[in-house]
Amino acid sequence: MANLQQISKELKKSLSSFDLAKAINSSDNEAKTRMYLVEPFFEILRFNRGFDNGNLVPEYDADFANLKGKKVDYAILFKGKPEILIEVKKASIKLTTKNTSQLNEYFNNIPESKIGILTNGLVYEFYCRNIVTGSSLHPTPFYTFNWENIEGSQIDNLSEFYSLSIDVKSIIEKAQASFFLEKFDDAIFKELLNPSKEFIKAIFAHMDGNKLTENIEKQIRQLINSVSIKSALDKLIIEESNTHNSGIYTSEEEKRVFNIIKTILAHHKQIDTNSIGYKDFKGKFSVILQDNIKKKICDLYINQTSHKIEIDNEKFDIPDIDSILKLKKKLIDKAIQLI
Repeated sequence: MANLQQISKELKKSLSSFDLAKAINSSDNEAKTRMYLVEPFFEILRFNRGFDNGNLVPEYDADFANLKGKKVDYAILFKGKPEILIEVKKASIKLTTKNTSQLNEYFNNIPESKIGILTNGLVYEFYCRNIVTGSSLHPTPFYTFNWENIEGSQIDNLSEFYSLSIDVKSIIEKAQASFFLEKFDDAIFKELLNPSKEFIKAIFAHMDGNKLTENIEKQIRQLINSVSIKSALDKLIIEESNTHNSGIYTSEEEKRVFNIIKTILAHHKQIDTNSIGYKDFKGKFSVILQDNIKKKICDLYINQTSHKIEIDNEKFDIPDIDSILKLKKKLIDKAIQLI
């Protein structure tokens, strides 16, 4: 089975070579948008249209209770169950919350549905179930793909929806984890902006307080501000640094680039995949063999402003996957040298 890097490369090639301008000009109504844009898009993702042998089924029934004649534009079936629903609008219109509400109605009517996609053939908005309410779609998409603006990260995310390797459960779990984190951050902000009495009681208890009077509550409430929060944050950072490996934090981007490099190296028969590991340091991330820092293949320097890799004291910019793939020979040669 192809890995995500191979799929990304193939998708980028297919989407880029498609005559998008011609398809847009031909899509002057919703039916033509489906024919010239939406169906080719899902064909590139290897979803075959058809009622019998295909898993991309048009005009799928979305009837519920006394609401008859409801049909969603497409459903993608997995083992006969409509897990992905697709609502299409004309190519020339901008997607709105009204369109999302329509998709949400179909989503609620089909209990097997797990992902909803709203599209005008060019922009594809991917929605999942709202983890907080437990029903309906989350009000914002967890991923948006714009066919007119193909970028590395967009293609990387899209490759997860490739028919031959899609894992719907995994996609939903990651999306909902992201939304949960957003809700968590927002909840902390709201609590600090307008502290509840329970929060103030907890603070007073840590001050070895006994009885919380109205005057003390007022004093604590006034002290909860950006100055005190920053002071507490500084102490928290120091505490975490002392507790967690001297403050070293391995970012998701470092892990992502490491996995790309590991995949590249794994394709060479002389390199044992299990021997490839890493060591994270302050300021750099080293890819190594056999858990031995003396067998260093490369160093990564990844932060908010820079994405670089160093191989044998030579540094290269790695803004996207393609730039890493171009270094395949250097990475393999270095690994073979160390073996």
